[in-house]
Amino acid sequence: MGKVRALDGSIINGYSSFNSVAVDLQGKEVTLLDCEVYSNRGEAFISQADLKFISKPLAKKTTLEQASRYEEIKAKAEASEYYNSSLVMRQQLQKVSQELKHANSKQNLTHVIDRGGDDDALFDFITNDLKDKFVIRLKASRVSTKADGLSRKFVDKSFAFKTSKHYAKIQIKRKVYQDVTRIVEFGEQLNGYSVVRIQLVTRDGCSIFKVPMLLLTNKEVVTEELAELIYHIYLQRSKIESVFKFLKDILGWEESQIRNFKAIKTVLTFCYFVAGYFYEIESALIENESIKFIAYLGNGKGKVTRHYILQGFSKMITKIEVDEAIEECGITPEQIKQIMQLMMRGY
Repeated sequence: MGKVRALDGSIINGYSSFNSVAVDLQGKEVTLLDCEVYSNRGEAFISQADLKFISKPLAKKTTLEQASRYEEIKAKAEASEYYNSSLVMRQQLQKVSQELKHANSKQNLTHVIDRGGDDDALFDFITNDLKDKFVIRLKASRVSTKADGLSRKFVDKSFAFKTSKHYAKIQIKRKVYQDVTRIVEFGEQLNGYSVVRIQLVTRDGCSIFKVPMLLLTNKEVVTEELAELIYHIYLQRSKIESVFKFLKDILGWEESQIRNFKAIKTVLTFCYFVAGYFYEIESALIENESIKFIAYLGNGKGKVTRHYILQGFSKMITKIEVDEAIEECGITPEQIKQIMQLMMRGY
């Protein structure tokens, strides 16, 4: 929701959200644990670039505007009265980790994060402060440094160990590939953490993706089985990506007019439950009477699918906003009746 469409059609700065989802690798249970919605245009927002800006003394040739901005950021940073995406991520990871361990101290937690988590400080935070494991996708620009000081990108260098698996046919984003080989390589490290590289190669030797996938983990990867496991763990994120697709394509999330903060978090929770994991529990979900009603509300006409369920939830969220507005403004049932009569006359 970084950008949203206003009522007049213009694009305005909106909100971002950071969400934690628990995935049970041994079963089908998936749970939305926490959701934090924030704005990168809030007065207390300080980006990582801003923090780097105040980490050095002001240059001699500095404008009054730059000096004023410098002092403003520095004051907020020193008073810890700020937030940014990196801080939101750490706070939520810590909160989720503590709550899960409080519920079951024997749980082994692995945080799976996309390229937005490619940060040396975050690697150490999860390892040393949270005492948890992680699998984080690295950016393609990541380099390794040898003892002689020479560096080379992980996407280009040779790995010590390799394992491969052949697939007669696979489908990626509606495109089908024949005779594909999946290559998983390991044996390299970045600052003491294990790097795993994955490539998908067609029968003519061409890579399906422009650059290999790089995964970093604080698990010790010393066997082919462990390297495969790291890749398998990261693939669980694909369930989350389907949520974003349905938020945008079906609910028109980027053009959402919902202003109520509670309603925003509610619809996010509903969408994670239905859009992301419908196929995991489809047989049970479509028989639920409440879900049938939601699909009917979404113009399902007897069909219970993700599309109609999400459309129904969208209408329910609108109802919540209307009910809250009626209560807040003190609108009486008689006034509602008059409004309805005016609407009918319009038709």
